[in-house]
Amino acid sequence: MMQTTSDKKWFDQLVMELRLRQVHGSAIGDTVASARELLGDTGQQAEEAFGPARDYAAALDLPAAPEHDWIRRALWPSLLGLLAFLLFNQAVVSWTRSELLLVSPAQAALLATPVVLVACLPLYLDAVVRRIWVGMAIAAACAASGLLSAVVTPTDQAEAWLATDPLPWLVGSALVMVALSIMNTVRSSRPGNDDDITDPLSGAVDSAGTGARFLVQVTHWLFPLLALAMLGLALALR
Repeated sequence: MMQTTSDKKWFDQLVMELRLRQVHGSAIGDTVASARELLGDTGQQAEEAFGPARDYAAALDLPAAPEHDWIRRALWPSLLGLLAFLLFNQAVVSWTRSELLLVSPAQAALLATPVVLVACLPLYLDAVVRRIWVGMAIAAACAASGLLSAVVTPTDQAEAWLATDPLPWLVGSALVMVALSIMNTVRSSRPGNDDDITDPLSGAVDSAGTGARFLVQVTHWLFPLLALAMLGLALALR
């Protein structure tokens, strides 16, 4: 069946809505295949046949993972990766300059801001997905807190709340980032993942193209890559 642009958008929204409801990939594949088959038989548009994708997804009541399972599988590892990345950034400049790592209370509070915003993501995840400006505002707040934390970095040990050797923090945070990236890469490459959308007729996994798969792997390694860039910048500017 030739799929129109509006139908493609409707199916994309349907998959997103089912994902937000933690529906298993196999159930999503069954739903998409059934809907396409019906549209092929009737010649209707998806919106005309099923109504808004959000309402249709809500009405299906499909089997789903436990409500907060994604927090354990995705949010906590991401939060730990972010925390390790922030610690690495604080330690790398001090280490390249052979100085102590100095931290003030204001700096610690500003560095904690992105961690708190990500930890609270379950409270406003729907808003981030449905309204792009919410996600941009959160990203801007994280970037601003990161820049301000650099401004309030103590220049003298007497001003610091914490003064310590940066090397253990540098090595420890780097190891955490790499370990999380390896774990995410292995998990996403494992066949039979509950998140895989499988065509019920062919049994084929609805995998994205090569570019999308590469982007997923880059996302898994985003923190180590950014940390490597920060290390290079710190070495260049010391």
